[in-house]
Amino acid sequence: MKFENITIKNFRNFEDIQIELSNKNIFFGLNDVGKTNFLYALRYLFDKDVRKLNFLDSDFYNKQTDKPIEIVVTIDISETHNDDCQKLRAELKGALRSNQNKVYIKLKAEYDNNELLAIPTLSWGGDLNRLHEMKSRGYLYEIDYVFNIFYIDSYVDLYSLFKKNVAKLIKSQDDDKEVIQRIQKSVDDLNKSIASLSGIKEFESKLTPKYREFRDENLSITIKSEIAVKGLYSNIIPYIKQEGNDNLYPTAGEGRKKLLAYSVFDILSDETAEKKINVFLIEEPENHLHKSMQILLSQILFTGSKFNYLFVTTHSPFVLYEMDDVNLVRIYNEGRINGVSTLYKVPENFETNRKMLNRGLAEAIFANKVLLVEGPSEQLLFNKVLSVVHPFYEADGIYILSVDGIGFNNYFSVLDRLHIHNVMKTDNDLRYAKKSCKYSVLGFKRCNYYIGESLLPEEQIQENSVDSKRQLYNRNLNTLNKIRNDYNIYLSKVDLENDLDEFLHDRLIELTQDNPVEYLQGSKHYNMVKLVAKLTDKDCETIYNHYNFACLKEVAE
Repeated sequence: MKFENITIKNFRNFEDIQIELSNKNIFFGLNDVGKTNFLYALRYLFDKDVRKLNFLDSDFYNKQTDKPIEIVVTIDISETHNDDCQKLRAELKGALRSNQNKVYIKLKAEYDNNELLAIPTLSWGGDLNRLHEMKSRGYLYEIDYVFNIFYIDSYVDLYSLFKKNVAKLIKSQDDDKEVIQRIQKSVDDLNKSIASLSGIKEFESKLTPKYREFRDENLSITIKSEIAVKGLYSNIIPYIKQEGNDNLYPTAGEGRKKLLAYSVFDILSDETAEKKINVFLIEEPENHLHKSMQILLSQILFTGSKFNYLFVTTHSPFVLYEMDDVNLVRIYNEGRINGVSTLYKVPENFETNRKMLNRGLAEAIFANKVLLVEGPSEQLLFNKVLSVVHPFYEADGIYILSVDGIGFNNYFSVLDRLHIHNVMKTDNDLRYAKKSCKYSVLGFKRCNYYIGESLLPEEQIQENSVDSKRQLYNRNLNTLNKIRNDYNIYLSKVDLENDLDEFLHDRLIELTQDNPVEYLQGSKHYNMVKLVAKLTDKDCETIYNHYNFACLKEVAE
């Protein structure tokens, strides 16, 4: 079974939006763009507890109550041997023909001006234009017998969760009968002891004569305590117990409560897994969790078999460190709410470096503009320059990402599909070709590859030197400028160090007391750190405004 897409019309801040889905979905974006509303659209469709609240006028886009709210989810059930596909087919019955492999589930709600609300109606089937209205029993629809929704909000109330689900979590066994009988006897003794308290006896002695003033009967009033066994589990509270220590500690920390709540949801999902399809809607799971616990939770969510159908909203890159085969959904606002999605799977050749790849990508997708650079030296220098000319660049959603040998393609292709503006800065590399004894124009080939067409010549050249690279660049200057403007790919004339030295040579000698290029290339990371610390504001502005580093203006302005 596979979730395919969702369409939302006239609901809250969504006028008309369609988003591709998968079975594991991550929703991200700035605050107040509608991530929670997106989850609520799913909850109104699948969660009986939310659906029974109906819709108010404020649930309609811009309060346009003359138009209905419509939410449609498409699910692929072509895997005939899949257990969940079989569960859904069995419940659909006549609403689905044997040759139909997609299920459309639709909610529609029309506003009633007399009742001042809109009552949702549900329908489903294998043909979107001929759906069957779902049968209902009270608040329960047919869909509620096949789907089980677990909504985990960002501030889980652990004690309410226990209280609400205590009957499902704790079930008495036959061998508990003796214990329950002893508890009942103890409760009876307790009730008798309470009734014998002097205060109660005194109250009885006052109450009977007052009653007889109203009605003279041969009656007396007795006060009894009625503590009952039926409330046996009503006040259970979880405590922490250290191994080898009998002391009990309350689960007071919010992080600990949250992890314990996830454990409870895990048990609850096991209870229904055989009969129903469990769907998890999780809102900002990072709240109250330390970085290490967020990464642990990432492993549980994305590498385990428990969360087969998952919809998560998050602001934390740490939650995404272990993501694989997930659908990234970016919700953003450019005049009105929009959304784009892309299926992301860790490339097989980078599986061993998944954390490195995902760490960079997870941080980049939360930005509005991303500058992709080859290594830490560029990252150090560019962060310094932007911190001077644009002190709040990070707050404005600008992020510099070093690909560190992972490869640009693994990042910019995902960023492009998510409509995140990205700029690439790469070196004009040459590589020796043994057969021809010439040098392959690796930098030019890299640009052509990422552009998708051969705009730059790829003929090999005779010499590998700084001058030969600059000559190669200058011969193709017009094309390279066009590539900058049209594709946001900025090829260095040579490399970072030589491009910097070209216009800042005297100043670099002053700062390094050495040959600048040799100094910076000698111990690249260490020496760049030392140089960056010495750069003045004027130096940073000079770098920022030079042609060689125009990529900085592209992301900052």
